[in-house]
Amino acid sequence: MQVRCHEGVGPICFGMSPDDLRAVLGAEFTSFKRGPDSVHPCDHFGELECFVYYDDANCLVEAIEFAAPAAPKLDGLDLLGLGFADLIEIIRQTDPNVSVESDGFISLRLGIGGWAPSAQEQPDDPAESIIVFAPGYYD
Repeated sequence: MQVRCHEGVGPICFGMSPDDLRAVLGAEFTSFKRGPDSVHPCDHFGELECFVYYDDANCLVEAIEFAAPAAPKLDGLDLLGLGFADLIEIIRQTDPNVSVESDGFISLRLGIGGWAPSAQEQPDDPAESIIVFAPGYYD
C-alpha cells in the first residue's frame, strides 16, 4: 500500500470511522484494547498484517502499523524491505530531523516511524514494523 504522508495509506484515510475503514478494507479483523488505559479498541487485520489505531477523542483513524509480509511503500520504496540503516539514510534525505533511537525512528515531517529492536546489532535487517500516523499523533 502506498503511504500518503499525513493523509493515510492506500484506501485508508486518517479521520475515517471504524465502520468506514472496515467497509473499505473488506477484510476480517479482530478488535482489542492495547492496554488498560485504552479508550477505544484497535483493529488487527491479520490478512493484511496491519493494525489500525483510533484516537481517544472521536474514535477516528489516527495511525496504521504494518508488519511483514505487508509492504507499505513510500515513493515506491518498500519500507519493510529495506535494511534499517539504509531506510534511515533515505528518510534523512527528506527529514534531516528524523529522531533515531536504538530501537527505531520517528519522522514527524513524513508522518512515519519504524520499530527495529535489533537495529544496533543488525543494522542490515529491516524494521519489524512501520507506523504511519496523522499529524499530532506523537504530541
